[in-house]
Amino acid sequence: MTITEARKLYEKYKKEISWDNNHENEGALIEVTEFLLKETNDPWYSSDLGSFYYSRKQFDLAQKYYEMTYDLGEHDIAVCLGYIWYYGRTGTVDYEKAFRYFSEAADLGNSEAKRKLADMYKNGYYVEQDYLKYRQMIEELYEEHKNDEHGFIELPDICTRLAKIRKEEGNVKEAVHLYQTAKELLPIRMHYTEFFGDINVMEWLVNDLYELIEPDYSDLDIFDLFYVLKKPAAASFYWNQNRYVMRSVVENGEYEVTFNDHWYRAMNDLFQNAHLNGKPLYVRCDEIYNVRINHGRNHKS
Repeated sequence: MTITEARKLYEKYKKEISWDNNHENEGALIEVTEFLLKETNDPWYSSDLGSFYYSRKQFDLAQKYYEMTYDLGEHDIAVCLGYIWYYGRTGTVDYEKAFRYFSEAADLGNSEAKRKLADMYKNGYYVEQDYLKYRQMIEELYEEHKNDEHGFIELPDICTRLAKIRKEEGNVKEAVHLYQTAKELLPIRMHYTEFFGDINVMEWLVNDLYELIEPDYSDLDIFDLFYVLKKPAAASFYWNQNRYVMRSVVENGEYEVTFNDHWYRAMNDLFQNAHLNGKPLYVRCDEIYNVRINHGRNHKS
């Protein structure tokens, strides 16, 4: 196989395949990508493989390819290595390494890295805890991105942080506005990136939002169920003109949800592992409509 032939196959498979969903040609795409990496030493291909293995939670391999990308001179990948060490994805948390990688990426203009550095100042990870610096950094990021054409990329994470800051300051009205902005933008990001971590972000912000206001039960979306189904209830929605039903059961302070004859450990598990026509439920969020709730006690049967 020549490099030209491999590149044609790579482009063909990339149009067909999302890294976050199994596909019959997925193995072929990995093989072609590895071939192109070996033949060209182009960091694009090592970065792509790192993203694949990260999406599969195979973090050892993700780290391997991210480090390869970095060594090939693509230092923007430092933000990904920062995440590896910040969360201890490969078994060891190392805040010093995380801070170094995030700092390098931030110096290159990476807003995601700047946000994680802010978190490190907030929590006192490797650096001295400095809430005022954290707040300043988040406010600066918000001003930088609030009018972005592609605000769905960075704003959800920035808005949720700034919302908590405003809530602590007693500015509930602005906090609600920021949470609602994040809630509108995050599904757009989910549609494009299909990243499992966005489910956690959505769950946190929905629950934080509804500590401040009540849901509008006449105008629910699928993610409002994070809050609503923490109590025994039945919910229904439509997708592709078909009606679907899920129910929550609360026992000993814990709750589970049933959907399509399967039980899930709460909504987070359901959104990631329940599928509609081969796609995780959260990826279908913009296609789901007419969400309705019926409160009442439900029992496992």
